[in-house]
Amino acid sequence: MTTRNEPLDLEAYRRVLEALRRRIPKPQFETWFARTRLLRMAPTDLVLAVPNQFQQEWMTREYRGPVAAATEDALGHRLEVRFEVAPAVEGKLVGAAAILSGGASVLPTASAGASAPAVPTSSAPAATADGPGTTAPRGGSSPASPGTIPFAAGAPGGLVLQPRYTFDDFVVGPSNQMAHAAARAVADDPGTTNNPLFLYGAVGLGKTHLLQAICHEILRRRPGFRIAYMSCEQFTNEYVSAVQRNATEAFRNRFRNVDMLVIDDIHFLANKERTQEEFFHTFNALYQMRKQLILSSDAPPADIPTLEDRLVSRFKWGLVEKLEQPETETRMAIIRRKAEWLSLHLPDDVVEYVANNVRNNIREIEGAITSVRSRALLERAPVDLTLAKAALEATLRHDQPAVGLDRIAQVVAAHYGVKVTDLRSKKRTKSISLPRQIVMYLAREETGLSLVEIGAFFGGRDHTTVLYATTRIAEVVAREDAFRAQVERWKDRLRAR
Repeated sequence: MTTRNEPLDLEAYRRVLEALRRRIPKPQFETWFARTRLLRMAPTDLVLAVPNQFQQEWMTREYRGPVAAATEDALGHRLEVRFEVAPAVEGKLVGAAAILSGGASVLPTASAGASAPAVPTSSAPAATADGPGTTAPRGGSSPASPGTIPFAAGAPGGLVLQPRYTFDDFVVGPSNQMAHAAARAVADDPGTTNNPLFLYGAVGLGKTHLLQAICHEILRRRPGFRIAYMSCEQFTNEYVSAVQRNATEAFRNRFRNVDMLVIDDIHFLANKERTQEEFFHTFNALYQMRKQLILSSDAPPADIPTLEDRLVSRFKWGLVEKLEQPETETRMAIIRRKAEWLSLHLPDDVVEYVANNVRNNIREIEGAITSVRSRALLERAPVDLTLAKAALEATLRHDQPAVGLDRIAQVVAAHYGVKVTDLRSKKRTKSISLPRQIVMYLAREETGLSLVEIGAFFGGRDHTTVLYATTRIAEVVAREDAFRAQVERWKDRLRAR
């Protein structure tokens, strides 16, 4: 076995990385291995350094096997693979990319007496009166008050950052762990890995929390980092205002001279042709300068209605990750965390009751906990299961009949073994078109949505398409007893809690 002072075989490690890259999808490789560094490589073992415990645990569970197999592919024999946390260089791991491009990427050992090289910080100039501000204006004055992403004097302000929307307060579970890991990677090394980062999912699943957590973490580490963070609606309104005032050049200077641009709810670009054109050029300018772009949406890029193909393509250049509805265990962890914020003690049976009855998203969970707390304060009584049921009875009863398009699509897609994203896509194969038409039919039956609103859910389809689908399925329901019975089972499932 080699000693800790023996030179590492970078060429052998490069072959391992190339073999690994052939074994796993590119987004996974770039997310999890771009920031690892080679700590030790011996005839029997391979040790990679990672920046934090979460990544160590995840990579040990998910990637130790594929890496070991890659060592056998590349070297002819299998090495024992381990991942170790290297806290002294957290945020400075640049490894695999440099190895593959021919640069050194070895983490010096303590016995070698060396220290890890620092990653160069941004050399971009400080904000001007027309550009997004920093937490440390030119001249090194004190940072702005916490809780906001400020702009320079005379420029419009950014969105307020919620103090608790940090990585420490984000509850990680199977439904969101990939999105969380991708966000952490961006915060550690903005402008390189996962650029752009595109997070999508239904309302209230934590997209905004992760966006703000990235901002919090970067500003904590790099107080002079220039961030523009806003909703897509605000970006659109500012662009329209700039056009009306003949101030488009100032608008462009403001948004193209930042270190990171974060846009929440980018799906609001739908049907806004001129704003899409402006954002396209802003995206290109920032991307070419290796500035970080982060976007969130309620749908993946290809499913945003009327979004230009060139924007869809660019949004997919980096990493696209979905946040799913939290499963029961994650909901229980979220409930306990939210209760802690309110200094509210919830017995285990109350936590389980709320988790089993409030399923859709985190915002509804927050509302349920607030209702329980208010009831306890009003009655001046400790929280128990009886009180919780009384506090939530009206809410749960009123929510029960409500059926959303998302839920209908999930039920039908599960029955046919297809993806909801495929139902909302432009695919026209029979395996997709039939369940899509069934969803349209059930939406007309079970919701108060118009033909236009249903069509918008399916990528902006015309109302005549929805009308044709509902008429066709209605004919099948009237003609075939077995299919009619299946439709009734779907309706019962949708109406059940």
